[in-house]
Amino acid sequence: MPTMWRRAGGSNAKLPRGSVDRDAYVVCALEQPHHVLKPRDIVATPSNRWADPRARLLDGLRWEAAGRAAVGGHGPGRAGDLSLTEDATEHLAQLTRGLDAAWRQIADRFQEAGADAKVEIVVPESGDVPG
Repeated sequence: MPTMWRRAGGSNAKLPRGSVDRDAYVVCALEQPHHVLKPRDIVATPSNRWADPRARLLDGLRWEAAGRAAVGGHGPGRAGDLSLTEDATEHLAQLTRGLDAAWRQIADRFQEAGADAKVEIVVPESGDVPG
């Protein structure tokens, strides 16, 4: 029991010296996972929303088999599993253009807001984005 709970659990005057209050111990035990659990440590099955997203990932032998299928032509392989109907290079270029357009739209809106904008975009003279 953490120090705070040890004081609470051991301060019940109705219990013999050295005994722990059962109710305080139960609440302490129920509270401790809250402090140590990370998101997605508790999952619900079957559920799409609350399931473990890592459970559907390929790993180990299944990942290696998917890679061999991509290289050897014996199946869709890793790239085919993405259900892309176009070349990956073109797909990435398309996504890059979309992202660039979105950033430009945001920058234009900040400029339109003028002094009322709470954000300022500063582009270095070199034009490079700082990394």
